[in-house]
Amino acid sequence: MQAQDLIRHLRIPELDDLRQYVRSLPTNTLMGMGAFAAITTYWLATRPKALKPPCDLHMQSVEVQGSRYARRSILQHGDTYMTYYYKDAQTMYEFFLRGLRVSNNGPCLGSRKPGKPYKWLLYKEVADRAEFAGSALLHRGHSQTGDKYIGIFAQNRPEWTISELACYTYSLVAVPLYDTLGTEAISYIIDKATISTVICDIPDKARLILDCVSGRKHSITTIVIMGNFDRELTAQAQQKGIEVLSLKELEDSNSLRELMYNFFFLFFSTGSPKGAMLTHGNVVSNCSAFIKITEVSQEISTSVSFKMYCLTMYFLICKPLWINASAKLIYNGTLKIIDRKKHIFKLAQGEYIAPEKIENIYIRSDPVAQVFVHGDSLQACLVGVVVPDPDFLPRWVKKRGIEGSYTEMCKSKELKNAILEDIIRLGKEAGLKSFEQVRDIALHMEMFSVQNGLLTPTLKAKRTELRIHFREQIDQLYAKIKM
Repeated sequence: MQAQDLIRHLRIPELDDLRQYVRSLPTNTLMGMGAFAAITTYWLATRPKALKPPCDLHMQSVEVQGSRYARRSILQHGDTYMTYYYKDAQTMYEFFLRGLRVSNNGPCLGSRKPGKPYKWLLYKEVADRAEFAGSALLHRGHSQTGDKYIGIFAQNRPEWTISELACYTYSLVAVPLYDTLGTEAISYIIDKATISTVICDIPDKARLILDCVSGRKHSITTIVIMGNFDRELTAQAQQKGIEVLSLKELEDSNSLRELMYNFFFLFFSTGSPKGAMLTHGNVVSNCSAFIKITEVSQEISTSVSFKMYCLTMYFLICKPLWINASAKLIYNGTLKIIDRKKHIFKLAQGEYIAPEKIENIYIRSDPVAQVFVHGDSLQACLVGVVVPDPDFLPRWVKKRGIEGSYTEMCKSKELKNAILEDIIRLGKEAGLKSFEQVRDIALHMEMFSVQNGLLTPTLKAKRTELRIHFREQIDQLYAKIKM
């Protein structure tokens, strides 16, 4: 009897019962149910479909015949490199001309101020400005076979791309400069490439160039500034035999029409920057690889132009490019970079940070034995972990009236603040910018070592392991800063 009652309670209602129930509902409830059903039906019909992968993700590359370690993408037919995708786009200048044609002179470079809509330069406007600027560089003595290196010292903006395009329109070579690694690195690059013209975005960077060449023999003859500048800067430059003019003046100076692509410097944890040549073929090959792997799943819009650099390292389809990284081949035929992929990182506001440069300055502090500087693209500032020097610390803290055992002192807020103050002082003396200084630190008693997995056998910091190891302290530091 109990089983029959249970079945009666669990039985599916008959259609007549369901109709009667629905009729009993208020009108607004019925309208809401209808609207919900309509929205659900629309979403199911129009929701984004999963992109079909261009190949079997469990077998993305195959071994090149006759080679023990080299592999190629499964998308490439045969073992030859893919050097281009479009026959009429085999250099970056030809790439740009193709964009001009297929977009029908559409929007090319866009920029905006905070809270404002994008303002666009059309392809033809960009082409004309680049042609005028490049032609002026030729008439100032630059040439493909002679003085071909042009320094570009600027943040990302339309004028950066116009300046770069001006270079490869006339087979000149763009050499990017960055202030992140200090004046010594900039001076080294200028001297190594014998750069005579530098294009800057703001007057402060032009002044930094003047500081780099002050009081010594140098190759700089011209500084071009993308924005406005004052007469004082012009006078300072003239004293050093350097002419200063605006990018607009350069573009307007003439409009006559008259193949290395780029020469960039790699930065290591020690020593001077190392120059590396990036050819048009390298970039075109990588862009072509990107187009190849996305052709079956994603149509690239021709209404917006964007630069694709060497970001797609597929076996490498692409011509081989050396990268400073430790990597291993995983089971499905793809390359996984496992260490030192990118020591230079970007903060939330867009500033690039070279942590090892900062650490090499902070380590000069007497009470500091080791230091780890951390930041990422979701945070606006840097934090650090410091290991105090157990041998030097007692004498250093005695002068500041701090007492206790090593363990007690490492837990002391007073000691932390004293060390933070000292490393900030050293940073200012070394010319670190405010965004390159740590906002707060945590003290740690155990030295980084090979044994605890925080250093490599050559005693270099294993940044990924350090970040994981100190994740709790890092999160606590950022939480206090936000408060």
